[in-house]
Amino acid sequence: VGWMPRTHAPLALLVALTLALTGCGGVGKGLGKAGPSPAPTAAFASEEEALAAATSVYSRYVEIGDEIGHDGGRDAERFSAVVVGEFLDQSVEGLSSWGEKGWRQVGSTTFRDVELQQYSTGPTSAVIVYLCEDLTDVDVVDATGSSIVSADRPDTYYFQVIFDVDDEHVLRISGRERWDDRKC
Repeated sequence: VGWMPRTHAPLALLVALTLALTGCGGVGKGLGKAGPSPAPTAAFASEEEALAAATSVYSRYVEIGDEIGHDGGRDAERFSAVVVGEFLDQSVEGLSSWGEKGWRQVGSTTFRDVELQQYSTGPTSAVIVYLCEDLTDVDVVDATGSSIVSADRPDTYYFQVIFDVDDEHVLRISGRERWDDRKC
């Protein structure tokens, strides 16, 4: 889903080495017990690769959010392709109520100035970025076509976005919060 291609050569090498060490059939005569399990590999080869993956996932998140908004909040569960946990529950709940209210989105969201704040590896890998989300071309209208957006709504927002990395190195957004009150 919106992923930039990346090689799985390190994983293939790890599997090949594991098979070679175990002889594909368990422990052989005189080899004794197998050594400790290999340490988990990093999800990304570099911070640049982590940033590119996060940018791609956020792009898909914005695209899905716009589709759901244009559909009046219908099938908000589509977010599950790129969002997990409480943030998924909040996102689905927030947009699902639009249908009852007769709201729908007009226009599309953009974002820019994506900056890597943190990339951590290990048992709980995560990527955190800062970005500027731009709602200049977005309006939300009611069933009569009248805007429900406050006239003093800022068009841009800085966000800190947290991505969880699962065991298969797939990023999903697990949180998003306002980072700065300044316009970007």
